[in-house]
Amino acid sequence: MDKLKGKVAVVTGGAGGIGRAYVIRLALLGADVAIVDIDLDVASRYGEILSAESVMEEVRQLGGRSIGIQADLSQQDAARNAIRKISEELGQIDILVNNAGGAITPIDRSKASNTPFEDTEKLFAVNFYSMVHCCQAAVPLMRQQGGAIVNVATNGVDRTPADGRLAMYNSAKAAVIRYTETLAVELGPDGVRVNCISPGIIESARIKAQAASRNLGTEMHANATPMRRLGTPEDCAGVLEFLVTDLSRYVTGECIRVSGGATLVSSI
Repeated sequence: MDKLKGKVAVVTGGAGGIGRAYVIRLALLGADVAIVDIDLDVASRYGEILSAESVMEEVRQLGGRSIGIQADLSQQDAARNAIRKISEELGQIDILVNNAGGAITPIDRSKASNTPFEDTEKLFAVNFYSMVHCCQAAVPLMRQQGGAIVNVATNGVDRTPADGRLAMYNSAKAAVIRYTETLAVELGPDGVRVNCISPGIIESARIKAQAASRNLGTEMHANATPMRRLGTPEDCAGVLEFLVTDLSRYVTGECIRVSGGATLVSSI
């Protein structure tokens, strides 16, 4: 598994959950991986079991180099400093995975008509601005040798829950997709491909821990999906492998849904 031997990857929000699955898959493919997260100990908070003391150490056990940076990427200076440090310590950046984000504000006040402004600001900061900051910091480096950028949206951009919740989260992720398409056009001549993964409900440790309280990721949601199950972080990692290797060498500006067909049926 040396498809990415000699490559350096950056995964934001990579200290747990889907982000960790991305990190491990990249390391298995031979890449050196830098993890940038607002909380490098997030896995322990949701009972996620690692095979080593940290995700960075998991990468090292797989034979790759790794560094971890704790940073709030919604702050432009923090994003620039993180990308600069990674480039200095690991020598280059070939792959950028903008996974950081999430529907992190109270779900009971997430409709279009009642989302407080502070929630809207927070959701756009962690889901959209963090991605923009990292792309703008990394692009000058990636233009030197080409590479791949993968941003992360949500299948909420394709379907709206029956009660209208998650309005601003889904709006921020819709902006992620449009930015991805625009950046793909700009960077195509430089040999940098830019694509997007749009997950459905993925059964990460955090989703499992919060399913009952947030009514998200329950058995009802699994049974409403054509494949009759929720997704796993590894399901997303398989698509990431396609998007960062030569398997997708003529694919850019696309958004791949990883939702078990959830976007094909009426919303719950």
